[in-house]
Amino acid sequence: MNASIKILFKPDNYTRQDGTKQLRLRLIINRRVKYYPLHVYVNPKHFKNGSISVSDPGHFNKNRLLEYYYNKANKIIFDHRINEESITFDSFERSFSNDLYGSKSFYDYADQLREKLKGKLTPGTLKNYKDQINKLKSFRLTLQFKEIDRLFIEKYEIYLIKERKNNPNTVTKSLIFIKSILNKALADKFIKTNVFDDIHLKRTEGTREFLTLDELKKLEKIYTGNELKPNKVNVLRYFLFCCYTGLRYSDVKKLRFNDIKENKYISIEMIKTKEPVIIPLIEKSRELLPEPGFKMQPVFKVLTDQPTNRYLKEIMELASNNKQISFHCARHTFATVARSCGMEYDAI
Repeated sequence: MNASIKILFKPDNYTRQDGTKQLRLRLIINRRVKYYPLHVYVNPKHFKNGSISVSDPGHFNKNRLLEYYYNKANKIIFDHRINEESITFDSFERSFSNDLYGSKSFYDYADQLREKLKGKLTPGTLKNYKDQINKLKSFRLTLQFKEIDRLFIEKYEIYLIKERKNNPNTVTKSLIFIKSILNKALADKFIKTNVFDDIHLKRTEGTREFLTLDELKKLEKIYTGNELKPNKVNVLRYFLFCCYTGLRYSDVKKLRFNDIKENKYISIEMIKTKEPVIIPLIEKSRELLPEPGFKMQPVFKVLTDQPTNRYLKEIMELASNNKQISFHCARHTFATVARSCGMEYDAI
């Protein structure tokens, strides 16, 4: 393989109204030539021998940018040679267009990956992604791939347990997140090994909390009474609605009046599974519905997950309920409600 690069003007390059032309990178592989636009514009009279003269007002920043592109291109060729890999125009273009090529920052890679996944993952998953990065940054503000070894993982695990007071399953989820990013970096050839190949992660089976029918009746009594402030009444309203419909937090948040058909059933596509479902509305769930609004208006004023779960905890204390309840408990509770109504249902 014989490859060389040079920064220059393509002969038939387009001239803009201000007289500038775009600089391009020339790559030669086995006597074949291809040009790559650099999005750096300069008047031809200000460009000579691969650099921009001081006559160009932006010469300093432009020359630094050209140096960056030149060094990056050389590194791509060198990396192929050192790894005994044949370089092609396609492989060069993939690396050259990758803003993170040559970067050793775990956070830079993770942030770019998150941007790529927007539109493919649910808002809740993307939020969890961001939360995991912020949690990791609270332990180590900057992080290079080479720093992530067994000792680093052990120290981070201790930090999560002692400083963050995370339970075993929460700790495992945080480590699984790091493992998944490293797996993607491995597939993208950012790294050559994944430290988790030799680390076994194990989840602890937890108890799925749910409310009994008697506990539900107690919450209904609190809801219809005058014990709660309006913000907590609001949260309890859509929590109870999910107890009687099996909707997840993400689904009730996106529920629109248009999804409620004839006040008899809900027709909606579940966010998690992407599957369309029809959910009958029993009398108790219909009683919790607000007055109808515009078709695309949200049915409930759903708060973000943190205040929702905080208010739920306070409501449970008022109900003298010692169970550790989160919003997802509503979905498990629905299984109890469904069975009491003679339906077969298994909440997941």
